[in-house]
Amino acid sequence: MAGDGERRCRRCGDGELREETETLSVELPRSAVTASVSVPVRRCAACDDVQLDASLRERFRLATCCELADAGVDTGEALRHMRKALGLRAAELARLLDLTPETISHWETGRAAPNRAAFIAVCAMVQDALDGRTTTRDRLARLASPEDYPHALAVKLR
Repeated sequence: MAGDGERRCRRCGDGELREETETLSVELPRSAVTASVSVPVRRCAACDDVQLDASLRERFRLATCCELADAGVDTGEALRHMRKALGLRAAELARLLDLTPETISHWETGRAAPNRAAFIAVCAMVQDALDGRTTTRDRLARLASPEDYPHALAVKLR
């Protein structure tokens, strides 16, 4: 429930906010794929502005990416959607995947099909982010930095 400071509209400052449900959709036009979900929102009675919790919007983007991956939508457009949901620039993704930024650009613009292994790595980063982890991203970052291997490893059974 909205607190006292959140009972009035941020946009117009006038209207009282009502709790409602809104359907959010993401369309990937070149892939002809649309993903939708109903989420709780607050709508202003005066200006009709819809206010959505930022963390909910972020989770929706990540969940959409996971659904795309699970459905086998492995297009460049899906890859771009995943990269943006992860908050990565194309150059940073290229560094993590040991590729050139041009390769990422070719994939995302449809000039070349994404490499399956790279696509799965991005899907794993998305799933990690949705689950509140950074395991895959951390491993890729370690592989991307030229460091010597450790001489000994401490193994922990979990």
